[in-house]
Formats: sequence, C-alpha cells, structure tokens
Amino acid sequence: PGLWRRHLKPRYAAMFNEVRRRGAYVMFHSDGWIEPIIPDLIEVGVKVLNPVQPECMDPAKLKKLYGDDLCFDGTIGVQSTLPHGTPEEVAREVRHRIRTCGPTGLILGPTHSMQPDVSVSNILTMYETAHNTSPVF
Repeated sequence: PGLWRRHLKPRYAAMFNEVRRRGAYVMFHSDGWIEPIIPDLIEVGVKVLNPVQPECMDPAKLKKLYGDDLCFDGTIGVQSTLPHGTPEEVAREVRHRIRTCGPTGLILGPTHSMQPDVSVSNILTMYETAHNTSPVF
C-alpha cells in the first residue's frame, strides 16, 4: 500500500477530480485483494469498485465497512462458482449476495468476462435468480 499511496494515489486523485468536476462518477477496476487501499480509493472519489472477487475479498464484509460510500460491481465468482458450481450453488450464491450486499449499492454480475467453461445453465441461473429474488434486479 505504501508504494501505491506514494506514487499512484496522487495521480488518481488528480484524474478523478477532473472526472468528478464534470459530473461523472468514478468506477475503479482492480483485480485481486485490494482491501488495504479501499479507504484511499474512497478518499480520491471512487464510487464504484469493480470487481469484488469473492475468491479474495469478502463482499459482505466490504459492504459493512464501506457500503455507505461505495457501490460494488461483480460479486459472483468467475473462478469459482460460475464455472465449477451447479445451478443450485449459483442460485444460492446469488441469493446470499443480494441478502448481504444488496439490494442497493450492488451491481450484481460476474466478476469478470465469463469464459467458455461457464455453462449456459449457470449464466441463466445467475440472472434468473437475481430477477426472481429482488425487484431491483
């Protein structure tokens, strides 16, 4: 985090200030475990964090800590549940995510591009379950 704060944070702050000055929201993409810098991202104006990978960060924990300041995008794992789970497991994860992270402040979806190893059945289950679980989705 020290190097990020010293070298990147000031540059992001300047760039995001220009974006926000023009009335836009800032969405920040970073794969992996970035929990130590989430408060810094909020400080420099990030409003949407993409993705929140459940393989390396707990979306429910992040929602409790930062849910008043951040919207979370992509919380259904493309390295775990979507390619390797059953439709029932996908549905369970979607319902759990909506219950613990939604219905507001959540853009429910895959954490990244879905690869060929994700079955059509699991993709349909993800979206159908979201739609049937909450009117927001």
